Parts: sequence; C-alpha cells; structure tokens
Amino acid sequence: MSAVATAPATARLRRLVRSPRAVFGGVLVALAILAAIFAPVLTPYGPNETDFVAVLQAPSGVHPLGTDDLGRDILTRVLFGARVSLIVGVVSVLASLVVGGLIGAVAGYAAGWTDTIIMRLMDVIFAFPSVLLALAITAVLGPSLGNAILAIAVVNLPVFARIARAQTMVVRSLDFVEAKRALGFGPVNILLRSILPNIAAPMLVQGSLLFAAAIITESYLSFLGLGAQPPTATWGNMLRDAIGFLELAPWMAWFSGLAIFLTVLGFNVVGDAMRDHFDPRTT
Repeated sequence: MSAVATAPATARLRRLVRSPRAVFGGVLVALAILAAIFAPVLTPYGPNETDFVAVLQAPSGVHPLGTDDLGRDILTRVLFGARVSLIVGVVSVLASLVVGGLIGAVAGYAAGWTDTIIMRLMDVIFAFPSVLLALAITAVLGPSLGNAILAIAVVNLPVFARIARAQTMVVRSLDFVEAKRALGFGPVNILLRSILPNIAAPMLVQGSLLFAAAIITESYLSFLGLGAQPPTATWGNMLRDAIGFLELAPWMAWFSGLAIFLTVLGFNVVGDAMRDHFDPRTT
C-alpha cells in the first residue's frame, strides 16, 4: 500500500476513468497516438511526396486538407508529424523523469551537503526560462531532433528533481522506512524498493503535464529551424513553411496548428484529471 495515498489506488483509478474530463482528454490523446501508429495506412501519399501539378491546392476530395507549396499532401504530413511529436514527448519526458527522479530522491534521502549541492545545481538550471534554455542548448549542439530531445529533457530535469526530493523527505521518515533502516537495509535498497515506488504517482502526474509542454517546445524549436530538419514532417516545420503563404494558402497553417492545439489540450486535460484524482488530499 502506498505510504502517501489516503485511498486505494484501484478506487482512484476507477474514479479517474469515469471522469468526463479524463475521457475527453483521453480521446484526444488516443487519436494522436492512433494517427502516429497508422499514418502509413491512413493516407496513400508519402510525407515527402511532391506533386508540382497540385501545388497549393485547397482542401478537396483528393487532398482532404489541401497541399503545400511543394504539392505535398498536408493530411499526410500532419499524420506523420504526430509521430515526431509523440516520440519527442515520450523520450524527453521519460529521460528527465528517470534521471530527475533519481537525483531528487538521492538529494532528499541523503540530506546535508549532498542535498545542498544537487539542489543548487537544479536551481541554476531552473532559473533560466525553459524555452530560452532549450534554444541555447540546441544552438550550441546544433539543430537536430536528437539535440532537441536532449534540450527538452534538460529543461524538465529540475521539475522532477524537486518533486522527488520533496516526496522523499516525507517518505524517508515513515515507520516502514525506519524499520528497514533499523534492520540493516542499505540506502540503495531503501531508495529503489521503498521510496521510489511511493513517490511514483506525483511524478507520473507531472510527467503527463510536461508531455504537453514538450510537444510545444519541440514545435518552437522546429519552427525556428533548431529541431528536426526538413524534409522531416513535423508540426513546427509545417508552420514555418506556411509563413509565406498565410494569405494565399492559409490551410497550410490551419491544420498543423490545430493538431498541436488538440494534442496539447488532450495531455493537459488528462494531466489535470490525474492530478485531481491522485492528490492524497482528496478522498
């Protein structure tokens, strides 16, 4: 049983799946995931397939969302762009969750100078605006999808470290942890088997919220030419390509922007619902 939860986890999970907000957000997230998985079978075109006879065509039966300045099918590029956004979200958030969680747990359990040094370093990273820090990292390392993922992971690192530290400081003083310490269990065993499982819930909730932020940050970087490079289909790249055609072919910006909006909305709504239903202060 969780040391911090005040209600059975199964009951909270049942209440979560019955929440209209969670269902609404879950549907949006599911649509994005399905689009990414089944992109090759949902459209007959390739993401970089050009047709110079069909340049800047408005939405039609042949091209439901129209075409861009190179005759590429926008629906196809939106579907394949979902893959990039979800990969960036999963990899960057998972990396920052694991590394930041371990760093914060070590700081909270060890206390003393270890805690001070680790958290001051996290404070230095946290002091920079997230977008500016991500821009600086990708500008130094060079524009690429991998560097964008690394930049987003670094930006989110202090958030998970702070949460893990705060939760660890609560859990380490509980009776079952004190009992294991008295029985001679080492710090590594206590951290991995007793503390980390009991601080996982708030970390996962925060991860669901930062997933949406990661998608937005990746779109920023791609829009500025610091993320995935052309001709890779990403929503940020599509928005950048649409700048010069907003009056002539506004649909080039409409649908990539709508994809970002709906996906981010879905993850934010799911994250808010998870936070409300797994908050130990709720009953």
